[in-house]
Amino acid sequence: MAPSLALPAETARERVLLATAELWAEVGFERLDVESICRRAGIAADRLGPDLSTRESLARAAFEVPVTAAVEVVAAQYGPDRSEAESCTKGIVGLLQLMAANPAYAFVLYIGRRQAAMSLGVTTVSRNAHQLMVAMLERLGEGSDLGSPPLTAAAGALGAAEAVIRREITAGRCERITRLAPDFVYGAITPFLGQAEGLRLAALSREPGGGKGAQVA
Repeated sequence: MAPSLALPAETARERVLLATAELWAEVGFERLDVESICRRAGIAADRLGPDLSTRESLARAAFEVPVTAAVEVVAAQYGPDRSEAESCTKGIVGLLQLMAANPAYAFVLYIGRRQAAMSLGVTTVSRNAHQLMVAMLERLGEGSDLGSPPLTAAAGALGAAEAVIRREITAGRCERITRLAPDFVYGAITPFLGQAEGLRLAALSREPGGGKGAQVA
């Protein structure tokens, strides 16, 4: 079974940001309010610091939680003892495990930010995170015997995966998205390294025995 990647909710700040993400997923950005968030978190409003005193500042901070965690999880899979393709595969699986373990934050990252990116001023953060993931995929083509893939291959694979993840989150199936790892890995790897390698790495990412967690170790 995959290790838990549930994000902590121990400190007052962590609890209030998780409450923000949960309510955002339940009622939408426009109906968020500070009082409801504080009640959910069990924290008095006067305990919030000036950096978390408004709906916008709370939502912005809540958005940054899964972005930071996602970058850390993916980056942790890269190392000198792994090939670029193996690291990419493990990064995809780790990201799916992170989202499955944190459905409220998954909503904020994949759906909520589309509702309120301009209002929260997180467009640049979203773009940078997207470009980082595209760069991760494009590195697969370095030294490949297949020649240069289409310029839109990485962005296309990422966009297709995000669309499926949004569908699963909207349908309330966030905890099951790790089962999509083989399809995502195949779609990401094949344009750069070919079908055989795509199939091999997709098989490595498959949940052992059809269990609850995709294989990442």
